[in-house]
Amino acid sequence: MSGALTFRLIGQGIAYSASPAMMAAAFEALGLPHRYVLADVAADEVPATVEALRVPAAGGANVTVPHKAAVASLVDEVSEVAREADAVNTVVREGQRLVGHNTDVPATVEALERLCPDGISHALLLGAGGVSRAVQLALRQVGAGRISVLRRSDGSMSGLGEEAAAADLLVNATPIGTGADETLVPAELLRPDLSVLDLVYRPNPTRLVREALAAGARAEAGAAILLGQAWRSLELWLGVPAPVEVMRVALEAELGGRSGA
Repeated sequence: MSGALTFRLIGQGIAYSASPAMMAAAFEALGLPHRYVLADVAADEVPATVEALRVPAAGGANVTVPHKAAVASLVDEVSEVAREADAVNTVVREGQRLVGHNTDVPATVEALERLCPDGISHALLLGAGGVSRAVQLALRQVGAGRISVLRRSDGSMSGLGEEAAAADLLVNATPIGTGADETLVPAELLRPDLSVLDLVYRPNPTRLVREALAAGARAEAGAAILLGQAWRSLELWLGVPAPVEVMRVALEAELGGRSGA
């Protein structure tokens, strides 16, 4: 790659994203003139947005909710991990070909191993979208014994209390809590032996994480996973080591708290 390139974050309702701050800091540290911008688009605009990534001035893209599955069907090739997750969060341009990757999965594996060093017997996962599919794949990679998935759309979320009582890990893979003091999980369901991973990262910490910590549980929000997927994306685009510590500092400054990694 040579010259100034434009990288995009493709999603919808993503003005809250901390990714531009991280990526701008990374490009500056590497002495590169590139830009990282938000492509906040509706579903019917996704095909044209992906097609625009083929031009020489396009560096590549990240993909976030709710377009990860759609983009997986629009690129020319997907990595094995992206195929297994049926979700693409990173698009790499190779000439005019577009290759989809999923860096969420390895970043989530790191978080799970950090949060549950003794293993996971029963994971309770809230949400069933592209984020959830990546988490399910990561859970299988770390050897989780049982994975239960609850959805709001089919009414299964009504079983939250019973499922939480039997779980040793709870993961929020819904957007509930983003930019708001909200949570799907009543505080009375939280306990010291139930670890909590909230994929939401703004506010930092989220209400779910605050209440889990108050209950004596091990808990973290999604900032560390955001950082982990971001530096892996950068390395796929550029083919050079990412300035991870620079990105961490930029992320923590943007969120006003520690990333948790």
